[in-house]
Amino acid sequence: MSFKKSWGLGAIAAASLLAVPALAQDRDERIFDADEARRSLTQDLNVSVSGGLSAFTGDLGAETVAGGFLGVQASSRPLPLLGVELGYEGSRNAFEDIDGGLWRHNVGALAKVGPELGVNRNLRPFVGAGVGVSLLNPSETGEVPFDNDVITEVPFAAGVEYDLGGITAGARASYRLLGGENLGAAESGNIVNLGIQVGGAF
Repeated sequence: MSFKKSWGLGAIAAASLLAVPALAQDRDERIFDADEARRSLTQDLNVSVSGGLSAFTGDLGAETVAGGFLGVQASSRPLPLLGVELGYEGSRNAFEDIDGGLWRHNVGALAKVGPELGVNRNLRPFVGAGVGVSLLNPSETGEVPFDNDVITEVPFAAGVEYDLGGITAGARASYRLLGGENLGAAESGNIVNLGIQVGGAF
């Protein structure tokens, strides 16, 4: 075997040996990146419960007093600046001058936009807007002057959320535009909510 041929075979063998660790490292990096992406997606799925004060404005506000609400939400953050949320919210506002109250059952969706701040990017202020549908249901004496009604909602929200490492906490204020009121005695009004929420990442 000539010297040139031996040298060429040696160079090929050396290049092959050098390429094996590089290929292994590239494969490990791809596996690591996939695991990180899967872990990030899993940790960014959040289920939370919320509660606070709820009040109607307009004619509905004149007929009711401030009440409370409870809700449950499922949210995710598919992009660094964008979050999406689906949820249920129930509230009750007692009538001003008669027995009973106005119950509200809402399902809706909210898109949230805001930065991730802090060293660990765990502080998330946001503003948001969405759409929802509610059933308004008067109870007791309120069933006489008021009727059941299905209405649309357009919520606008602003708040802040903080990730404590698997546990999340936040506070928000929202203003909900109501459409299609047909309650009988009260024909107009919107909703103001102030609340807090606590949840966990899964």
